[in-house]
Amino acid sequence: MKKSFLKFIGFSIGALFLSSCSNMLYTTLDVLRPAKVAFLPNVNRLLIANNTPTIILENEHNKAQKTVSLPTDSLPIYCLSVLAQELGNNSFFSSVLLEPNSIFPKNNFSEKLSAEMVKKLCENYNCDVILTLDSLKASDVLTEYYLEDVSQYLSTYEIFLKSKWSIYYPSQPKPVSLQFKDTVYWEAQDYSRQRALKQMPNRWDALVDGALYVGKNSVKRFIPYWDKVDRYFFNPGNKLMRQAMDSVYVRNWNSAIELWKKAMNKSDSEKLKGEAANNIAIAYEILGDMDNAIAYADQSLHYFSAASIIDFDTLERISNYYNELIKRKNEIEQLKLQLGE
Repeated sequence: MKKSFLKFIGFSIGALFLSSCSNMLYTTLDVLRPAKVAFLPNVNRLLIANNTPTIILENEHNKAQKTVSLPTDSLPIYCLSVLAQELGNNSFFSSVLLEPNSIFPKNNFSEKLSAEMVKKLCENYNCDVILTLDSLKASDVLTEYYLEDVSQYLSTYEIFLKSKWSIYYPSQPKPVSLQFKDTVYWEAQDYSRQRALKQMPNRWDALVDGALYVGKNSVKRFIPYWDKVDRYFFNPGNKLMRQAMDSVYVRNWNSAIELWKKAMNKSDSEKLKGEAANNIAIAYEILGDMDNAIAYADQSLHYFSAASIIDFDTLERISNYYNELIKRKNEIEQLKLQLGE
C-alpha cells in the first residue's frame, strides 16, 4: 500500500489557485513531509496495543491546585482509538488493528513485551509490527491574570501530556523506544472574573480532549503527512514575465521556465533577473527537480543582493525559500526510505 504514496513524493497541487499581492502572485501547495519515526520498509500490517499502567494525573505545574480523583485509565483508549482510526484511513499500512485493553491490566508500571509475547501477538493478529503506548502522563495548570490595560480578567488552562511508545518487530530482539510531549491550551477573557473562569473546560472533558489530541498529533510522527506551504511568484510588467505567468495558469511549467530564462538573459536589471530566477526555482520544485530549484533559488538570492536598491524583506523571503528547498531535498530522501522506494 505504501507504493501509492510514491507518486506524491513531490507535490499535490490539485487546482492551482493564484492570489494577487501587488506585483506578486502566491499559491498554496500540499507537500508530503516525512514521519518523525521510520518503520521498516517491508512492514504492512500494524497492531496498536495498550501497554499503559494506571495513569497518573500530576499537579507539578500548580502546587496549590487541589488534587481531584478522575478515571484517567480510559485516557489511553481515547488516544489509541483516534490514532488507529486516522492510520486506518490512510493507505500507508494495508491493515491497522487496535487492542484497546491493557496488555498487563494488573500492573501499575509499564512492562516491556517479551520476544515470545511479540511473536504470539503477531501470529494472533496477523501483523508484522506492533506499536504500543507504554505511558500517558498528564499534568494541568489553571491560571488567572488581571489585564490592567483593558481592565479585564484572563483565565488560562493548560494540559501537559507526556507519552511513551515502543515499536516491536518479531525479527528484532529489542524494541524502538520513543517519547513525545504535547500541550493543549485554553484561554478566556472577560470583564467578570467568574465569567472568564466559567469559560474554561470541565477538567475531565479537557483531559479527554488532550488524549484525543495526542492520538491525532501522533499520526504525523509515525507516517508521512501532508503539509501546506505558500510559494510566491513575481509578476512584474515585463512582457516575457507576463507570458510566463499565462503558462503557469495552464500548468505548462516547461514553457514558463523557458520564458523566464529569456527574461533573465535579455534584462539588465538585477532585480528582474532575481524575480525570474525565483519563479524558475518554484517551477522546478513543482516538477520535482530539486537540484535545479536550489540552483535557481541561489541565483535569485545573488541577483537581489546585487541590485542597486536592496529590498531586505525580499532577500529574507528568498533566503528562507532557499533553506526550505535544502530541507525539502533531505526530506525527499527520508521519504524514499520510509516508503521503501
